[in-house]
Amino acid sequence: MQEQKEMTLYEHLMELRNRLKIVAIFYIASLLFWLVFPKNISLGELGSIISGEYIPMITLVLEHAAGMSQGLVKLIPGTLTSPLEIYFIAAALMALITSIPVIGYEFYMYVDPALYPHERRLIWGFMAAFLSLYAIGAFFSYFFVVPLIVRFMVIFARIIGIPPEQTFINAGDYYMLVFSTVALMGLLFTSPAIFVLLVRFGLISTSTFTKNRLYIYGILYLVIAFITPDGWLVGNTVLFLPLVILLEASVIVARRFEKARELGSYSVPRCKFCGAEIPEDRIFCPKCGRSQE
Repeated sequence: MQEQKEMTLYEHLMELRNRLKIVAIFYIASLLFWLVFPKNISLGELGSIISGEYIPMITLVLEHAAGMSQGLVKLIPGTLTSPLEIYFIAAALMALITSIPVIGYEFYMYVDPALYPHERRLIWGFMAAFLSLYAIGAFFSYFFVVPLIVRFMVIFARIIGIPPEQTFINAGDYYMLVFSTVALMGLLFTSPAIFVLLVRFGLISTSTFTKNRLYIYGILYLVIAFITPDGWLVGNTVLFLPLVILLEASVIVARRFEKARELGSYSVPRCKFCGAEIPEDRIFCPKCGRSQE
């Protein structure tokens, strides 16, 4: 059978460049979509560009985020350039979120030739868990945590004597609170998937986590407090408890893989081309016939 050609360093770099180019093109297209594409496609909407009433797609996101503060606080521009900054930052973030599937696919296709079949299944499982946990963390933060923070901040404003009709917030500060909390909490929620992956590769063990559980959770709480500087004890706890539950569940899942490794299910040599088991005294794969040297 024909041997798989080993790529040179230059060929690897060229393939990486081509895949990064695809990601960059898709990101730019997504950015233009959120910046330029109108909410409603019609001649009247396109004609509103001249009149200054044109409304792009990113407005949908900004309007929904601002809706969480309605009746609680009033948003003000703060500076003359603040609306323009919010416009581009929000579009850039949404373009990145839109591009995540393409980024994941191109990354997988780049490393795919070097993976065994069982490793391909592992990567697919990790990517599915990573994206799912990120989405859960982002939605939980956006629909539950951010509104809760806004409500409690308004309560403290009233405690110090600021009436509701005089509670004004800089729009830039408000939107940065929303975007940073959602994005960073989404990443924190992916930590269980990363932990299980590291355990499956044998880079860390569950005992390392269990022995240092208190220190890890202490650092995690400090990270959450840093991510949400406008939060408080209750808000940080609301974010902290779901992560503790997810991490404890990941330890239970990771222990199953450790036990399987101890039983020897990962010690059997496998063909680097087809994944079939190979006896230790054999050089050629009994299934595809390819040399392992």
